[in-house]
Amino acid sequence: MIVYQKKHLRIAEYWNGEEPKLAGVDLVRCFQHPQPREGMLGREFYTIPLALNRDPEQLLGGINRDTRYEIRRAASQDQLTYECRKGTDGNAFRQFCNYYDDFATQKAQPKIDRAWFSLLAGNGALDLSQVSDSTGETLVWHAYHRSKHRATLFYSASLFRKLDSSAIRNKIGRANRFQHWQDIQRFKAEGVSVYDFGGWYEGHSDQERLRINKFKEEFGGEIVRNYICERALSVKAKLFLRLRRLLLGDAI
Repeated sequence: MIVYQKKHLRIAEYWNGEEPKLAGVDLVRCFQHPQPREGMLGREFYTIPLALNRDPEQLLGGINRDTRYEIRRAASQDQLTYECRKGTDGNAFRQFCNYYDDFATQKAQPKIDRAWFSLLAGNGALDLSQVSDSTGETLVWHAYHRSKHRATLFYSASLFRKLDSSAIRNKIGRANRFQHWQDIQRFKAEGVSVYDFGGWYEGHSDQERLRINKFKEEFGGEIVRNYICERALSVKAKLFLRLRRLLLGDAI
């Protein structure tokens, strides 16, 4: 659980079945529930979880054939280095945030909320990994919310958009698939039972998000509906939730 202030609201976030305490904050938010919680507003959220309680051969066999080829080629030919980094490692934290901010700038998206991200790290819930090439150049970063039984992808960042070479762009694509497979194997070895790709876009109009869907689907797993459950504990939080419903906008 983490607590933070945003847009004049004090928010408590709970993950993976943590029992929320309904006191001392304006808004309680619970992630990754298979059903809406009683007494809370449930917003649908689609994702692709992989069950890791299978043999590595079964996990690999569930991956798209072309993707398996890309993973093997990356491992055997691309001279990649895979590293896992703790979110409490201040140097790794700064490296990831700086890299992600460059990535977000390329995509004209918001930069990372470092205050919120540092709360996750301080709570032991942040897991980072990176893949580099033979020169030490970082190709891809991944950031996860990590709990005892579930690892949920928060961010995947690479700077391929600024590259003109299709060969290098393809290499980064292989590196990303290789990194997901390394993450999956590592989490399984550490006793994590669910690898969550962190969302699946249910719309039809955003072509980039549809491409991301296709990438995630390459690894197998079924698309499931979860719920983000919220409860307002103050007048201003109730007004916020009501206004959001009226405007059909995104959450804070």
